[in-house]
Amino acid sequence: MKMNRKNGQALILVCMVIVFLVILTAPLFNIAISGKNMLKRAKLEKEAFYLAEGAVEDTINQFITDVANFQVLANTSRYPASGTRNTTYAISPAFPGGANTVSFVNATENSMRTINEGGINIKVKNFIVESTCVHPANANTTVTLKRAVTLRKIATFQHAIFYNDVLELLPGKPMTFAGRVHCNNDIYIASDGSNLTIDSDYLLSAGNIYNRRKDSNATVAGAVNIKVAGTNTTQNMHTDPILDCNNTNWASESQTRWNGTVQSSVHGVTKLAVPVVGSLKPSDGYYMNNSGLKIIGTTITRGGVTLTQDGTTGHGKIPIGTITTTTLYNFREGRNITTTNIDLKKLAGWENITNRSYDNNLPSNGLIYATTNSSDTPVNTTAIRLVNGSEIYSNDAYGGVTSPSGGLTVVSNDPIYVQGNYNTLNKTSTAVICDSVNILSNSWNDSNSTALLSSGRRIAGNTTVNTAFIAGVNTTTSGNYNGGLENYPRLLEDWSGKTLNITGCFIELWNSTAATGAWNTTGVYSAPTRIWSYDQSFASGNALPPLTPSAIEAQKSTWWKQ
Repeated sequence: MKMNRKNGQALILVCMVIVFLVILTAPLFNIAISGKNMLKRAKLEKEAFYLAEGAVEDTINQFITDVANFQVLANTSRYPASGTRNTTYAISPAFPGGANTVSFVNATENSMRTINEGGINIKVKNFIVESTCVHPANANTTVTLKRAVTLRKIATFQHAIFYNDVLELLPGKPMTFAGRVHCNNDIYIASDGSNLTIDSDYLLSAGNIYNRRKDSNATVAGAVNIKVAGTNTTQNMHTDPILDCNNTNWASESQTRWNGTVQSSVHGVTKLAVPVVGSLKPSDGYYMNNSGLKIIGTTITRGGVTLTQDGTTGHGKIPIGTITTTTLYNFREGRNITTTNIDLKKLAGWENITNRSYDNNLPSNGLIYATTNSSDTPVNTTAIRLVNGSEIYSNDAYGGVTSPSGGLTVVSNDPIYVQGNYNTLNKTSTAVICDSVNILSNSWNDSNSTALLSSGRRIAGNTTVNTAFIAGVNTTTSGNYNGGLENYPRLLEDWSGKTLNITGCFIELWNSTAATGAWNTTGVYSAPTRIWSYDQSFASGNALPPLTPSAIEAQKSTWWKQ
């Protein structure tokens, strides 16, 4: 009996201990479950946060891309105009069903402002990017992030020269260049026996500046006279010793000599944003798709209507000879080039010099896209030629046809030849964007193109061209000079004693893919006196050619979680 009583007491004691332990561990168990749920919720929120953060970056990148490609106005109040845009994440181990976020951009001010940095006008506007992610595995977990950004739009043609790659300048004849020069790489600047004058207080390189050739270590003897900032005087770079980046006193003495005109990376010069130029492809390129007038081969289409050359007037008609094809011999390329010739005066309705009886069929948005064929593959035997362009009738409606508000941009995936004076009468804003640019003087005649330079039949005449260029160049290799900026517009005539005046801009962003003939003077051309300068009407960033490309930047600032 006593044993049973003791056993009973022990059993009771055990039960009491068990009850006590249950009472004690229940809260701990609840705490553990709660902690596990908190960790799970924190994990879900962290994942949703990262998804929303990625969507913010994706939306910013797409926003500036669409602005750069003229799909969205930089001055927009909302992007997209209505609704939201999705950022979709692919299926992954973390998200077996993938993931999706929604985003939009709202302006925080009514219009763009203009600020000036280092003489460059930049249009800016503040926006807030908002992205929301509902976790794909738990609809109760939602994260919204906001980020403030400033959109910066920098019009391309605010430098007289802008090179993204190495800039070389080595003229053999006297040359004067006036205007701002910026290079995102090294600059090699010299004069091959004649004076080179840089009439500018802005010669900047994000790399180094050398007074020598790039294709060899040889120095050249000509003077390089560069304007002293704030004065009307110049100082020579080619002195004894030469003052360039190889000089141990370059950092300080360059500033003493030119008062800040000449600066390189050691002075804090950095690369500038590169202009976004839409595709030049004829198949589905940006310019092809957005042109107001298309020329493919000899077929001209304006506003969806094919224009006809048949000698009669009326809507949809153009004078005979508006589009022709001829052949010239290009000594630099070493081959015959078949050119599609666009007579800009006839396109504007002039049948001849004095008789205007056709509609003005210049494009309503100021953009002509021209190609010799519809293939995206570069062709080295064809080109586009602009003739009778001394006056661009872009402000002139005739025959009831709506004309552009002003200016003309001609774009091609082919090389473009500009023949004769261009945009010299009633000057407007024009641009040429192409594989490479060639200038034929007022005296050019195709029938003389095969004649030797020494024959006296390829004698140039004084010529003036007023336009901005975006075109390709060749790359200098050891012992093979690419011709430098002085041959950015390629020449095929004897220009001895003649002057080539150019007012505009020279922008280099790519290498030529169709016109790849190596630079050579022997038998190809003799150099003119070059008087080239910046078109000051572009300086404000407003009076620009139609659809001028821009560098678009997004300066990101604070972000917060809603």
